[in-house]
Amino acid sequence: MEKDLEKKLFKLAGGEEFLGEVQGLSVEKLEDRIANLQKQLDESEEHKKENQALKDAKYEVSIIEGPYNDVKKAVQVKTKVLIELIKEKGGQ
Repeated sequence: MEKDLEKKLFKLAGGEEFLGEVQGLSVEKLEDRIANLQKQLDESEEHKKENQALKDAKYEVSIIEGPYNDVKKAVQVKTKVLIELIKEKGGQ
């Protein structure tokens, strides 16, 4: 196993125990574990979609970020226009 992957795993709560549990499993059992993990992820994502507090928080963030995002978009578009004009006038 790659050392970077092992380091990431060990930073997770229960990561070392997880590795100890799965190292000796057969390929079939490992594949079953992957399927179970994917099911857990799907369930978590579904709960996340249904979480009203999270939806409300995201809405609040979008309201707060709105003016900043507008400035960012304007700067990006204006910069692209200026670059195109420079190219049209023979600049680099």
